[in-house]
Amino acid sequence: MLSGCGQPLQLNSPGAQRTARAASASAQPPSAVAITPADGPSTITVPAGETTQPALASATPQPSAPATQVTNVTPLPSVVVIPQTAVPLTNEQRWRAQELERQPFDSERLYIANESVPLLWYDPVTSQVLEIGTIRGEFAAQAQFVLRTNQRPALEVHYQINRDFGLTAISEAVRERMRAAGYTESVEAYIERTDGIVPKQ
Repeated sequence: MLSGCGQPLQLNSPGAQRTARAASASAQPPSAVAITPADGPSTITVPAGETTQPALASATPQPSAPATQVTNVTPLPSVVVIPQTAVPLTNEQRWRAQELERQPFDSERLYIANESVPLLWYDPVTSQVLEIGTIRGEFAAQAQFVLRTNQRPALEVHYQINRDFGLTAISEAVRERMRAAGYTESVEAYIERTDGIVPKQ
């Protein structure tokens, strides 16, 4: 019953041949794959191992990108700032600027200078204070104020050039300065108040 031992196996049986062919077919990769597109009879051959995605992607039309809308921006008008030019002051306004807390009198008030006091004039052209001369005795004032430069109280006095208070021959240089400022007949002068100046009773 064991006489067949040691003999080579017989592979000539139909089942064995089919098994060998299947193994041989699975070991060899296919050379190509045929793809038939849906819109025509032609056949596209794709090598084995390659994907068909690129071919299908290239056949699909790509949507075009939407056009970018360009809006023209209108530039804003430029604003030109023109500074307001300062209006030049008149000579009288320059003099008034030196009088702080000015209080004009309803009518002229008489004062008495018990000592010699200088009668002063503010030159509005050069912003300098000039002495017209000195006076003593009775004089009339038309306003009182505080002098800006030294914060001292003062009395505003109307002076007719070379006529009032015995000052009839004042310095020619002072007269020339008065003419340059536009004063030829009279000026508004002032006297700084001291203990020697008192109102006339």
